[in-house]
Amino acid sequence: MDKYSVDFSKVKYCIEIHEVLKRDLDFPDYYGGNTDALWDCLTDMLGDPSYIELFGFEEVRKKYKSEWDSVVKIFKKAKHAYNDKYSNSFIVILVHNDGTREEIK
Repeated sequence: MDKYSVDFSKVKYCIEIHEVLKRDLDFPDYYGGNTDALWDCLTDMLGDPSYIELFGFEEVRKKYKSEWDSVVKIFKKAKHAYNDKYSNSFIVILVHNDGTREEIK
């Protein structure tokens, strides 16, 4: 299983959300830095079991709610792609600042 930790704690500007995703999820150099590119790269990951933890997102969610909601929507959409074929092997966890964990379903 491929394991990833995505840390948004140092994000100051909206554009950095996609820079962090690219870096921490090992996306290719041609990653476009938008939700369409996120969809493309996440669906490329399907097939290999993946466990992704998202940290430090709470401030990003407050400051850039629309973009953050779009990112979460793409993670949800990828999890349920292809009639849920990969839903049990594509796990995305939101790790809150207080340590609680919430799976994106």
